[in-house]
Amino acid sequence: MKIGIIVKEFPPNIIGGTEIQAMRLAEQLSKRHDITVFTKKYGTTDYSYSGNYRIVRVPNIGFNSFLSTLSFVLLVMPYLYIKKCDFIICMMIYPSGFLGYILNKIVGTPYISWIRGGDWYFIQNNRLKMWMVSKVVQKSCKYPIIAQTESIKRDVLSVYPTANIKIIPNGVSIPGRKIANGDKIYFVGSLEERKGVEYLIKAMKNIDKELVIVGDGPDREKLEALCRQCDVNCTFKGHINPLYIQEELLNARVLVLPAVLYRGAPSEGLPNVILEAMSVGLPVVATNIAGIPDVVKDGETGFIVEPANVGELASKISEIVNNQSLWEKMSENCLIEVKKYSWDNIIKKIEEVYELCVA
Repeated sequence: MKIGIIVKEFPPNIIGGTEIQAMRLAEQLSKRHDITVFTKKYGTTDYSYSGNYRIVRVPNIGFNSFLSTLSFVLLVMPYLYIKKCDFIICMMIYPSGFLGYILNKIVGTPYISWIRGGDWYFIQNNRLKMWMVSKVVQKSCKYPIIAQTESIKRDVLSVYPTANIKIIPNGVSIPGRKIANGDKIYFVGSLEERKGVEYLIKAMKNIDKELVIVGDGPDREKLEALCRQCDVNCTFKGHINPLYIQEELLNARVLVLPAVLYRGAPSEGLPNVILEAMSVGLPVVATNIAGIPDVVKDGETGFIVEPANVGELASKISEIVNNQSLWEKMSENCLIEVKKYSWDNIIKKIEEVYELCVA
């Protein structure tokens, strides 16, 4: 089957959760299907990819975010038309889902729109974007909208009660016998306000463990200064190739994701790194944001805390760090729970949805 994956950005230019998941999805699908990724073109494209798939990078007008998105919507259409895919996977309901809708109107290509997080939560007050989303919703009776978790599905249904939504979470590679055995507290993600890293640093003030921060972003200098101010033993590792994150997490004792509401909206969908941590038996402490509590089972595979609550964050990190039997039980639960997110299961779910679309 010829499958197209539409994603606005793609590694190495942008390396966020959606982009990494799109890359891994292409890798896995290419084992069984003819895959083409349609994305924007940036200055450099040198990167190590695995998988037998093609990448079509369309010209990008990058004066501002609106023009960049508009140019992508307009310029990718001829490429999609020429390629004549059997099925389109739209990573993000906006704008990619709208592209799928337009292509379907023109040539009838079946498609799915996969909500990733910010593409839903950050557009609620934008009439144009929500109009585009409404068109995708109208077609969802035939071409389902995909949500990563039940919580995200409920949030969408609260706005569009008649939407046809299927659950397909992110996928993860299960590395087998590799189990985390380190003693460090890890954060992995971009260094920006919505990730809540400042609250993690403050929580580490009275925890006698090294904090390791993997990732980069506009708040790095401010966060480095906060570490010095709070006298927190912290190593900033910068960006690490996402292919090596699981290996890096073997050095951890706990993964912490302290995401907060951003501009009044959830700042996450289902972070890839949670599944990567669980795949190596690493307990997770994360905030009660969007789809995170659907994956991190409170008291079983880690703890769920309220956003921006430094005291609760410190308490739960300390509880896991200082209780070996609790850590071992949570680690074992992680290894069991993460199996449902294996790529074999995810690809099977995607193929089942395709069968529904063409029935």
